[in-house]
Amino acid sequence: MTNLFTLDVGQGKFHAYDSGNDIFYGKLPEENLINLNIPGLKKGDSIVIECAHVRESHRYTLAQPFNFSQLTQLKENADEKGITIRLFPQKSTPKTRKLAGVEASDKTDEVDTKSIASFLIKDRSAFYALKEFSPTRLTDYQDKNDSIFNYIQQCNGDLNPGKTSGYGFDKKIPYDDAVSRWIKKFALKLTEYLNGDIELIEAIGLKFDKKGNLKIAVPNRIYTLVHSILRPNGELRVRPDLGLVPNWKYIKAHYLGCKPYHMKQGVAASNYKHWMRRAVSEYAYPDKSSANATDFQVGMSYEELALLKEARTKVDKMTQTIWYAIRKMIVEDGLR
Repeated sequence: MTNLFTLDVGQGKFHAYDSGNDIFYGKLPEENLINLNIPGLKKGDSIVIECAHVRESHRYTLAQPFNFSQLTQLKENADEKGITIRLFPQKSTPKTRKLAGVEASDKTDEVDTKSIASFLIKDRSAFYALKEFSPTRLTDYQDKNDSIFNYIQQCNGDLNPGKTSGYGFDKKIPYDDAVSRWIKKFALKLTEYLNGDIELIEAIGLKFDKKGNLKIAVPNRIYTLVHSILRPNGELRVRPDLGLVPNWKYIKAHYLGCKPYHMKQGVAASNYKHWMRRAVSEYAYPDKSSANATDFQVGMSYEELALLKEARTKVDKMTQTIWYAIRKMIVEDGLR
């Protein structure tokens, strides 16, 4: 990585942080961004800007101040001057502030640009994972995201009745659907598909008692994963844009919400990221206030962050193995 500049945009101005020289430039004219007239910027340098600020503008928000022609000019200027522009997911900015030891109440434009720069310099893999900037028309962006939004909305609508009724496993609430019936019928069979791996079996919320009987110990885990393939009405869950059962990459990103450039993800993502993954993970931040508190803490070290990411990756891979087993049972082997 050559010199890194991190930018923020707001109120008709933009702000730039030159990380190599530790200089913050506040309230620069927006046209200077399009022309890349930024003090100290040289050929080979990199610019990182929150992705929301370089989408085509529309009348309902001030977060996207540039029209498509301006964005195209920005890209052409960057190519001509040998500057790489990468996009930072704005939803991750609060995490960079936490790593910098900054509370949300102390947020400023300077804090944000410096926090993002510090994070990307210390975590090079995160820098190289950022998308490169390419001008996109608003209609193209909306078309791409509308089907995902509709998919998430359908999943939320399907999942909420089960969630509020104990997923069909609360004896006090009379409820069942195709998902809970599948679990009751095929949970034991699923353990065979998982080759009797106790770590995977318990990760999905199943448990053998002392007599060898299988119990649904944590219903929301297995229900959430089965629900990604089978709808409560008994139909297969398919992608709205293709009409096909999704692959794991799609499920991980849009159903479980494990992606940096995310919008509101909904019930399934909450069930997974805030309950299943955190509970199954081998990592817990030292001396956190409660077991249910996030492991991502203000001022945590990058060593602790690496341990957290490693543990999360392990849970994600376990979940992938479980999901493929469920998919094979329902889709390929027709166990419904």
